[in-house]
Amino acid sequence: MFGYVRAYKPYMRVFEYDIYKAVYCGLCKDMGRRYGFFTRFTLSYDFAFLSLVDLSVRNCMLDAEMQRCAAHPFTKSMCATCKNDLSYSSAAAVILTYHKLKDDAADKGLKGRLLAAAALPFFRKPYREAADEYPELAPKIERAMILQNKIESDKTAGIDLACEPTAMMMTAVFGGLTEEPRQKELLERFGYLLGRYIYITDALDDLRDDYRERSYNPLLNAFDVPYGKEKIPKDKLKQIRRYARDSVNFTLGSLADVYVKLDFKRYRDILDNIIYLGLKNTFNSVMSGKFKNKDKRGNHIYE
Repeated sequence: MFGYVRAYKPYMRVFEYDIYKAVYCGLCKDMGRRYGFFTRFTLSYDFAFLSLVDLSVRNCMLDAEMQRCAAHPFTKSMCATCKNDLSYSSAAAVILTYHKLKDDAADKGLKGRLLAAAALPFFRKPYREAADEYPELAPKIERAMILQNKIESDKTAGIDLACEPTAMMMTAVFGGLTEEPRQKELLERFGYLLGRYIYITDALDDLRDDYRERSYNPLLNAFDVPYGKEKIPKDKLKQIRRYARDSVNFTLGSLADVYVKLDFKRYRDILDNIIYLGLKNTFNSVMSGKFKNKDKRGNHIYE
């Protein structure tokens, strides 16, 4: 969950956006209190979505107040307070970010490896603390990352198999929100499908960079794209884009079916916006080339 799960602001009412932003700001402060100031710089709105689902599962009414933050010291904004208990989302964010940094340090281009290597020391202690607090979650994420590393080292061409580690991670994250059997089963299925969406969207977003750097990308491998040319051949690019669109549309359809069965009561309008509009809008932005990697975190999250 690193930048592709976001709301579609043009269809949000003002109070909905205020709640959405308040949860993000509250989560940012919660991460700082629990795991150190540096971890706040890695937060994305994806985890605000996880927090909203968590609050809805717990049927928790938002408690918020006007506060200042380091990023905006002279302006107060609505911020979720400690009463909401965003500890699970904070821990999940730290655990996933730590493994993402480890993966980037091994597989990204030179710039990506250097940035990840520089950030990793600041995450080792927070990761241990988060893993100790949620001992069932961390091993599941680690096992999924081991599988992902194997898939990447083997240069697996099967896209479904390549999606599996991310789907497993999201299964673990969302399944950890409850112990009620039926709801847990639905949340795990929801997480699995969301993970598929994230992985395929990310692979499409990284397509040109991976082609240029000759890095592993399952979409390139699956369609046997030849390296050595300045750009991806147009016929191959057309096939890849068609496959990605069809796969994501099918995945989002299945995701919506599970979402309806979950029947969330609180924050339903915001969650509806993200599920039915935000995810599709983000994917369309990736397809059109308008989605920028620099916008995966923080303030500039809307087209």
